Order: sequence, then structure tokens, then C-alpha cells
Amino acid sequence: MRKRSRAFGLLVLLCAAVAFGSLPARLPLPAAAAGRCNSQTVDEGYARIRDYDRRPAGKSPAQLLARYSAVAEVLATMQEEREILDSMCSSDSVRAALFAELAATVAWALTLQADVAAKLNTSCPAAATALPTIMLADAWLDMANLINEGGGTVPPIFKDVIPRVQTRAAAVNLTLPVWADTSAYWRDGIRDKAKALAATCPSPTPSASASPH
Repeated sequence: MRKRSRAFGLLVLLCAAVAFGSLPARLPLPAAAAGRCNSQTVDEGYARIRDYDRRPAGKSPAQLLARYSAVAEVLATMQEEREILDSMCSSDSVRAALFAELAATVAWALTLQADVAAKLNTSCPAAATALPTIMLADAWLDMANLINEGGGTVPPIFKDVIPRVQTRAAAVNLTLPVWADTSAYWRDGIRDKAKALAATCPSPTPSASASPH
């Protein structure tokens, strides 16, 4: 049972690790979104991630997977909220503040998922390194996109998140480029290498190749 749990964790995380970056550029907006441009949803997401950071997940596979799913829910909500705010907010100053908090939430959430991914895949060191690497590259890119669009200005809200990403990146030997050199091309190269590394782990049953991801 323990072996099957670890294999299941690897399969789930391997699929989920690429899911956030593979979402369509635009999602259908909920009907309730019409006319809405405020920070309520982003504030709630940021508060949830801060709370998860203060309360580490338990050690059992079930507890770790539950935490992974809870953080993934925040990430999905932030992706949807990004599309809503992009469509509904007409003021550049309002958009900038909301998008900064949103990017900080996403990056922080991905660092927490990286921690869980490493713990869930201790049976295969390759995956325990590769999957967090994917998430941390995504986190760095999400902040870099906003910084580069803003002419290089780093939002103050990033001050608590940047060192978290840097510390975890150093632990998996991920070199983070300067903001101006951080791009989807860089992230995709990191992702391809990490996925190849994770693929060296024993395949779960059914095999990962049968997965649509």
C-alpha cells in the first residue's frame, strides 16, 4: 500500500505540475464576474496561502495530497481571477495593485506545492528534485512577467515571496535568472529537463504514459 501511495503521488504531481502553466490563455468568465473589479477574491487567496505557510501539512501521504489539492484550488481560482480582472478593470493603477498581489499569491502557492512535491516523492530523488523545480520556475516567471511589464519595478508585496523562491531554488540547484532574462522560453527549457528527470523514476501502474498529461 505504501508503494502504491508513493506511485500515485508521483503520477498526480507530474500531471498537476504542468497543469497550471498549460491552462488556456483565456477561460470563460463566470456570469457573476460582470462589472466586478475589486481585491476580495485575491485578498482571500493571499490570506489562505499565508495561513497554509504558517500551518505546515502533516507527514502522511493523505495529508500531503490534501494540502497539495487545497493549494491547487487557490491557484485555479487565481488563474480565473486574473482573467476576470484583466477584462473588468479599466484603471491601470487598480489593475497594477491587484495583479501584483495576485502574482505574489501564485508564486507563494507554488513554493508550498514544491515543498509538498518533494515530500511526496522521497522514494524517487529524481522526482523529488524535478517536480519542485518545475513549480519554482513557474513561480519565478509569474513574478518576472509582472516586473518586466512594469519596466523593472519590483512590487513591495514581492519582498516576502522572492526569498522563499530563491531559497527553495538553491536547494534543488535551480539557477534563477535576472528578471529581464526570465521568459517562457527559459521556463519551458527548465520544465523539459525536469520532466525528463522525473521520467527516470519507476512508472506507476497504470503507467504515466497512459495519462492524457
